[in-house]
Amino acid sequence: MMSRICIIICLLAFAILESCEREYVFRGDSEELSFSTDTLAFDTVFTSVGSTTQNLRVYNPVPDDVVIEAIELVGGDDSDFIMNVNGTAGSMIRDIPLRGNDSLFVFVEVNVNPTSENTPFVVSDSIFFYTKNQIHTVQLLAYGQNVVPLRKETIETTTFTNEKPYLIYDWVVVDSAETLTIDPGARLHFHKDAFLIVFGSIQVNGEVDNPVVFSSDRLDEWYEDKPGQWGYVQLMPGSRDHAFNNAIIKNSTMGLVVDSVGVKEDEPPLYLNNVRIEHVSNQGLIAQNSKIEAVNSVFADCGSASVALTVGGHYEFYHCTIANYFSWNFRSTPALVVSNYFVDANGKKWFYSLDAADFHNCIITGRNNNEIRFDFQVETDQKLADWVNVNFYNSLLKIGDNESENYSHTFNGVLLNEDPAFVDVSKYNYQLDSLSNARDIGNLDVARRFPKDAFGISRLEDDGPDLGAFERVDAE
Repeated sequence: MMSRICIIICLLAFAILESCEREYVFRGDSEELSFSTDTLAFDTVFTSVGSTTQNLRVYNPVPDDVVIEAIELVGGDDSDFIMNVNGTAGSMIRDIPLRGNDSLFVFVEVNVNPTSENTPFVVSDSIFFYTKNQIHTVQLLAYGQNVVPLRKETIETTTFTNEKPYLIYDWVVVDSAETLTIDPGARLHFHKDAFLIVFGSIQVNGEVDNPVVFSSDRLDEWYEDKPGQWGYVQLMPGSRDHAFNNAIIKNSTMGLVVDSVGVKEDEPPLYLNNVRIEHVSNQGLIAQNSKIEAVNSVFADCGSASVALTVGGHYEFYHCTIANYFSWNFRSTPALVVSNYFVDANGKKWFYSLDAADFHNCIITGRNNNEIRFDFQVETDQKLADWVNVNFYNSLLKIGDNESENYSHTFNGVLLNEDPAFVDVSKYNYQLDSLSNARDIGNLDVARRFPKDAFGISRLEDDGPDLGAFERVDAE
């Protein structure tokens, strides 16, 4: 009996609600709709690559309900833009209800068709909102950019120019005995998980004011500092004659992976000159048993080590900033990791000589209490000093007590656990503040070897060279 009564009550309540459902009747007064913007603008979009979704909000500013007669994408089905209103996609959507003092979202994406132009070009359209009293207009605006698409390609000796960006899907391989030369201002954009593998040689010839950029294919402002958007650049065993001059590698899973490069006596090291690696979800620079000379470079904002020098090798860093204030998740790995062995799949340890890991006029710091980790092992009958050679000269180090005590003999004129006073780490600005302890205390002989900083500013015109990649110059 009770169950029947409950059913009857529910049916009555439903009938009452149905009878109370409000009808949408467009008011005939002078008040009209309002909009969150009159122009919906997109960042530069690569041809054939979709944008992120933008939205605009349509407001009904009065208590009365309305029905918008139609919302029309003026370019129709041939438009480069795609519209969605309340979950309904199309170029013409009719009879859209909007309650009083409420709002609705219109979502818009853009896909740009290729043209013959090298420079960015404008793509535009409009959305019309038809009401009883008038037609409202919202402009749509995007900049398109043609690209050179590359997908699963093995390339021979060639030059990447700065005429159009290169858009890489899946992978591109530089074949052995071949050389990839990259001109100043060239841009290499990688789709999700894409990577560049070098078995031959790579010569990156950026300039201070016109660097070469390795980045993701998402150009929207929101993606500017997001890590993990693409794969990595890897220099393979047997490859040789590599140089990265004035280059930026960002937004990747790993930055630059260097495997057994420059270890033979007749091979030059990998040269990194004014290279910036940042916004990386794992290691920024990871080297295995390689030889590297790095100058005026910044390794920062990584989910693991900013620099990992593993399985021995020979490494020289001059006027470099190794900083890690990664904020996207918890980071337990220090900014700098140095080791001389690895463990294979069978659990066997393989030991390699670390001929040198020398840091001159550098800054190594970050958010954690300890930003340097040494991991050295040798056979029981061998001496560690015969296998490992690490030195820090005129550098600022953030280092824990244990590492500091065990490796104090490697410190030569260093500052321990001082704040370098960067201008603004939240904006990834690792230049020095005017009151920084890292000013004017670098070794002058090193500065004479590298007299200009990452911006091309002289280190030799004030009281002394600053530590790190940037020389502070106070306004007169």
